[in-house]
Amino acid sequence: MYKRALILYCFIMLLFCLAIFRIDFISSKETLYEAASSQQSYKVKIGDVRGTIYDCRNVPLVNNKKQLIASVVPCLESLKKLTPVVCESQKEELFKKCSGNHPFTIKVNDKVKSPYIKIFEVPVRYLPVTLASHIIGYLSGEKEGVCGLEKSFNDYLSDKKQEILVKYKVDATGKILPGKRNITQDKSYFNSKGIALNIDSKIQAIVEEAANKYIDRGAVIVSEIPDCQIRACASFPCFSYNDISEYLNDKNSPLLNRSFCDFNVGSVFKLVTAAAALESGISEDFIYNCEGHNEVDDVLFKCFNSKKHESINMEEAMAYSCNGYFIELIKKMPKNSLLQMAKKFRFGKPVKLAPKMETSSGTLPSEKSLEDMKTLANFSFGQGKLLANPFQILGVVNTVASGGVYTNPKLIKCLFNEAMNPTAFNEIKEEKEAVISKSTAEKLKSQMKASMDYGTSEKGKPEFISAAAKTSTAQTGIVENGKKIEQSWFAGFFPYEKPKYAVVVLSEAGSGGGESCGPVFKEIADRMATELPELFMEN
Repeated sequence: MYKRALILYCFIMLLFCLAIFRIDFISSKETLYEAASSQQSYKVKIGDVRGTIYDCRNVPLVNNKKQLIASVVPCLESLKKLTPVVCESQKEELFKKCSGNHPFTIKVNDKVKSPYIKIFEVPVRYLPVTLASHIIGYLSGEKEGVCGLEKSFNDYLSDKKQEILVKYKVDATGKILPGKRNITQDKSYFNSKGIALNIDSKIQAIVEEAANKYIDRGAVIVSEIPDCQIRACASFPCFSYNDISEYLNDKNSPLLNRSFCDFNVGSVFKLVTAAAALESGISEDFIYNCEGHNEVDDVLFKCFNSKKHESINMEEAMAYSCNGYFIELIKKMPKNSLLQMAKKFRFGKPVKLAPKMETSSGTLPSEKSLEDMKTLANFSFGQGKLLANPFQILGVVNTVASGGVYTNPKLIKCLFNEAMNPTAFNEIKEEKEAVISKSTAEKLKSQMKASMDYGTSEKGKPEFISAAAKTSTAQTGIVENGKKIEQSWFAGFFPYEKPKYAVVVLSEAGSGGGESCGPVFKEIADRMATELPELFMEN
């Protein structure tokens, strides 16, 4: 027993002596410094790397500006070099940090040369005013997508949290070890990776500038006919990226993307009613004598201001937006024909634009409720329980203008890797369906042209390009500050002869489709025709 204890004691002492010898050896070979150096580093993060969102011309909508960020070793030379190139408000901060031990970053206005300073060009994610902000969305404080495309493509854009950083060799106190090279990890080339949209930044800019003049709350969408690529999509009021939190309690909800939301529809739905009537075999020459109202089961449905339109056909009824005429049409059709036509146009169904990014579905009256003639009459001119979003109205206009073929709206053009090599985006299945005949589409186009030439759409008539449109002023039943709230719409296309672009304008709580939305349509059409004439050239 004594012998075993002695052996164990000797073995422990031997290990202890070897440990002392090892420490002495490391010290004498000056490798203790190296061991500390390899295990102690101080990381200075310069910036995050996040993929870019591009327009259809590969123009960046984010990451489109650079700022200079300096990674600095604190010393007197750093202070001397940086003082002339930092803002006045940062000079006190610069002095304090240069007096310390730890490496630091600071924003600079110009490049400088020094072994103690590294300058990086770091993308600015958002400008204070960024085009298509509601479609792009924004990031949380943890750099995660909160909404819009930032959320929809968060994993693809963030790509495993790539960063730009510098690693400095430091001692246990955090002081930089002299003579040791720092290590730069610059993953900024991953910024090129991203998604390309069908949005055209030139058209988007025109849309936002035009709508801001006339619309307080609402939305505007522009698509290219016939494939329904979304060339612009804007919601109002806009928001700035400077301080997102300030909008959270704003009664106008600037962060809400109204192009995705449901609204009362009104008379623009008469295009669907007319389509159902024409497809049912009712002639566009059918005459109705409008007395300013139409009676259904002892209920009077009035035209606007109870105006008498007298003897009118379908084209004139569309131009003057005669409610009574469309009620009379519905009396002549099978009761379920209008509901079925609405479903063909995808009312009551959300529009998917990107992964986990789709519009509201809207609301259609039930088939059972439409057995009541009063409910059906209301439905015929877009009132009652009918709700729709601007993308659904866009689908109607695009269908009419493209000869009767419905095509789902498309926001995403392609994906890019970090070398800017494109790959197709196939996650959303394309929908193409002839929902009305070409003949019916041509008649509806002509009726919309009449509305533009002498009807309710006159105030939106462009000067420099031909167009056709339909207006809406939809009752909501909502009262704000003693005023009845109505939703105003203006939906049309141009040029009339060879339709190229469809436009939907919504003014929430507007003063009428022609009054509130017509000037927006007019300015968009005229500016596109005069400022972007290449868009209308034959290929």
